Amino acid sequence: MTVDTTPSAYILEAYLPGYQRDEITLSTRKKRILHVVADGFVSGGGHFERRVSFGYDADMSRVRAEFNGCMLKITVPRR
Repeated sequence: MTVDTTPSAYILEAYLPGYQRDEITLSTRKKRILHVVADGFVSGGGHFERRVSFGYDADMSRVRAEFNGCMLKITVPRR
């Protein structure tokens, strides 16, 4: 997983080949932690899990994600 920081957002990218969109879950915890879980036991993807902590400038209520079948891109806006 890579994390890039811009003045307006944090951009995370994870290479997840072998997973389906409905096998990926994003959740936020304690208003500063993003939890990414992918479980693809049926499709052969296995288990992927990451927790990423952000500073107080992250707007966790506006997290957006895109998945193209291989690459998961998550955008966390900054205040």
